[in-house]
Amino acid sequence: MLPSSLIARALSRLLSHDDAARKLLATHASETLQVRMPPFSTALKITADGGFENGEADVSQSAATVAVEFPLSALPLIAQGQDAALRAAKISGQAALLQDIAKAFRSMPLAAEAELEKFVGPILANEAVRFLKALKSLGENTQSSLQEASKRYVHDEARLVAEREDVAKFAADIQRLRIDVQRLQARVAKL
Repeated sequence: MLPSSLIARALSRLLSHDDAARKLLATHASETLQVRMPPFSTALKITADGGFENGEADVSQSAATVAVEFPLSALPLIAQGQDAALRAAKISGQAALLQDIAKAFRSMPLAAEAELEKFVGPILANEAVRFLKALKSLGENTQSSLQEASKRYVHDEARLVAEREDVAKFAADIQRLRIDVQRLQARVAKL
């Protein structure tokens, strides 16, 4: 796995072409992103100027602002750029940071691949751009995943929302109780 400092420098170099993206990321200065695929892990810290730097020391002292973990089984899917790999990711922390990172990468100029090609060659440059596009998709899928997970939690786990059948049964039980109380009142009145 590439060291976090090398990844941070490469991403900062790519972001240097887009001032809007750097301003967006600068609002998250000192926040950290950790991407894990056990046994590999990289941590990045956002700098005050909207770039990245090695965030390993910060993540070792406290939890990352946002962490994205891919199961090892998703490795072939990530290499192919499939959305299924992104859906398999576990996201913890502030999803808003991940969405802003995705927005910043979305606005990168098309010349980024050519810029990167100067340093790592055409094959790695192409793969790096595909990885950035996968991060973009991750940000877009994050919102829908969080909404779906919240709905499932409220409905299934916390049981804060009742099933239709349960509500109907409860209403029928209340109606039956009301009728029974009226009958009892009638009997008491007769006595």
